[in-house]
Amino acid sequence: MLTLKPHTTLQSGDAWCILAALLFAVHIIMTGRAAKRTDSLNAGILQLGFAAVFGLIFCLLLETPRLPATTSGWISVLALGIVCSAVGFVLQAIAQKYTTPTHTGLIFALEPVVAAVFGICFMNESLTLQGYIGAAMVLLGVAWSELDVRKLMGNRKLTRESSYT
Repeated sequence: MLTLKPHTTLQSGDAWCILAALLFAVHIIMTGRAAKRTDSLNAGILQLGFAAVFGLIFCLLLETPRLPATTSGWISVLALGIVCSAVGFVLQAIAQKYTTPTHTGLIFALEPVVAAVFGICFMNESLTLQGYIGAAMVLLGVAWSELDVRKLMGNRKLTRESSYT
């Protein structure tokens, strides 16, 4: 809803995005387990190393790699590599030592909404009504998943009869 253009049908790339999201969920769960049992800093560094090795292998197999030709190109590559990848992998592993994979997934679920807000604020982008509905759906989904129904129900046991009243 956030990115799909109005009156556009789903494409084959959308299936790849859904697969990537599922694999990312597996990654979050496995990182949560590893961070609780091992040194989370080392886990993050190992993840970064494996991502770099596999990225290089697939780049050589499927692309025609070239080094950046300009200073701004190098700055972009270094910023993406260091800030977005290295810091991201390592901080995620460290943070997951202190939280659950569910909370981590919820934080990552906010990523497209935050990206849209940044695009609006800094790049003068705009959202369609469909985009705003998509952002609202993400925010409501995150809020809903964080609700503790037992607290809302006054800590009484939820039974089949009480759920209908």
